[in-house]
Amino acid sequence: MFGDPPHKLPQQISYLLLPRFSLIGFSSLVDPLRWANTISGKELYGWNNLAVTGTSVESSDRIAVQVDGTINEIDHCQMLIVCAGYDPQHQVNPALMGWLRRQASHGALIGAQDTGSYILASAGLLNNYRATIHWENLQSFAEMFPQVKVVNDIFEIDRNRFSCSGGLSGLDMMLHLVQCQHGQDLASAIAEQLIYSQRRSAEHPQLLSLQARLGTTNPKLIAAIKIMRRNLEEPLSIPALAAEVHISDRELERLFRKHLQTTPGSYYRNLRLEQARCLLQQTSRSVTNIAVACGFSSSAHFSRSYLSRYGIAPSKDRQS
Repeated sequence: MFGDPPHKLPQQISYLLLPRFSLIGFSSLVDPLRWANTISGKELYGWNNLAVTGTSVESSDRIAVQVDGTINEIDHCQMLIVCAGYDPQHQVNPALMGWLRRQASHGALIGAQDTGSYILASAGLLNNYRATIHWENLQSFAEMFPQVKVVNDIFEIDRNRFSCSGGLSGLDMMLHLVQCQHGQDLASAIAEQLIYSQRRSAEHPQLLSLQARLGTTNPKLIAAIKIMRRNLEEPLSIPALAAEVHISDRELERLFRKHLQTTPGSYYRNLRLEQARCLLQQTSRSVTNIAVACGFSSSAHFSRSYLSRYGIAPSKDRQS
C-alpha cells in the first residue's frame, strides 16, 4: 500500500512533529518530494506540518519549525508520518494516542521516523507489524513492545505501516516511494539533485561495518571484536578470546595496541559499559539486573567501572 499510485494528485502527506524531533530526519523526508515536483513539472506531492499544540515545534537542535495546524484541527490524514527524536516516552498522552488511533480507523497510511515508532507502538498501531527504529533504541524497543516485529533495517514497509530508523534513512524511504509510484528515472534524478549517489535498500544495515568503523581490515582483530560483541553477558577471558581467533595472548594485545591504541581488556569492558548505558537510559531494569546482563560480577564493580568511564554513577545517570 505504501507505494500504490495515488488516486489523485497531489498526494498529501502530513508530518506530525513532536518536540525534540530530528531536523535532518524531517528534511530527508520532505526534500525528495520537493524535487519530485520540480523535476516532473507536476504537483505530485503536497505536505503539511502538524503539532500536538502550538504554532511551532522545536527540533533537537533547537531550531523551531512552523506548523500548519494542530491535531485538533485535522480530522483525517491521507498519509501521516510521526517525526520524533529524544525522549519519545514524554510525548505519550491520551489525546495524541486517541487521535492516532482515529487516523488508523479512517484508513490513513501511517509511518514513523526515528523514535516515532515508539509513539505508534504506544498507541497499539504496530501490533503484529514489522517496524524499525534508531539502532540505539532497538533492544529496549523490542523488550517494551514484544507484539511488534522489530527489524534492524534502515526502513521497513509492512502493509499500511512504514518506518525509518532516523538520520538519512528517510531519504532512502522516500526515494523508494517515488520509484514505486512514478518510476526509477524520477527517483534517480532526485538522488542526483541531492548528490546522493549511493541509494540504499531497506535491508541495508543501520551501523557501519566493523572494518569501516575501526579503520582496519585485520581479520583477527575484527573476529575478536565480533566475539566480544556476542559475549557481553558472559565475557570470555582474554586467553580464551585469543584461542578463539587462533593467536597468542601477546599477539592479540599487540593488535589492539597497534590498531586501537588500547588493550583487549579495556576495549571489552567499554563495549559492556556502552551496552549497560543503553539499557540504563532506555529500560526500567534495575541497576543490578543491568550489571549482570553486561557481565559484571557485582553491582559495586559495575558502579565503579561506570563512574570511571562516564564520570557519573549509574543511578544518577538514569535520573539525569
